Formats: sequence, structure tokens, C-alpha cells
Amino acid sequence: MFKQQAFTLIEVMVALMVIVISLMAVIDSSGSSTWRAVYLKEKTIAGWVAQNQIALYRAKKTWGGTSNTSGQVTMANVEWEWKMQVSKTDDEELRRIDIEVYREGDEGIKASATSFIGKL
Repeated sequence: MFKQQAFTLIEVMVALMVIVISLMAVIDSSGSSTWRAVYLKEKTIAGWVAQNQIALYRAKKTWGGTSNTSGQVTMANVEWEWKMQVSKTDDEELRRIDIEVYREGDEGIKASATSFIGKL
């Protein structure tokens, strides 16, 4: 005859702990992946806002001294704030453009860009 053997309570508890730890790792991994995806999406869109503002400044074809400007724009159904600083360089016929982009009401910089424009 066969002897019947069963799992002990400790063996069952150890097996459950292994399952719980595995599930916690999977949940943590999926949560951080979601957070990273949102972060990268915002950073990409903010970069586009910065590049668009530089392109608009270049399209105006104006030449002048230094300036600080700011504004708001909507992109991807999100309100963005930008600050642009135009400063002189060592070359009198070259200006430096620095721009920072924030999400409206947020203090942290989501993107920044630097460009140069020459006198036409």
C-alpha cells in the first residue's frame, strides 16, 4: 500500500511567501514602467515645445540685443510654460538662445534647449 503524504503547514507558508514576493516584484516593475513612460512622454513633448519656440524666434528674422521672454502654449492637450533668454556672445554677430519649458503650475524643468542665431 501507498503511504499518503501531505504538505506541512510550513511548506505551504513558504510556497505562499515565494508567490507573494514574485507578485510584488511584477507589480513594482509594471508600476515603474508606467511612470517611466509618462515621464518620457512629457519630456519629449516639452522638448518639442522648446524647439518650436526657437524656430518661431528664428522665423521672425529680427535682430536685437538681449531679452527675456516667456509665454504659454498648448501641445498634446497640455498647457506648457516657457522662458527664453537671448544673450550676447563674444561674437557681435551671434546671439545665444536658451529656453526652459515647464508644465503649467509645475516648478521642475521638463526640457531645456540652447541654440545660436546669426545676424542676417
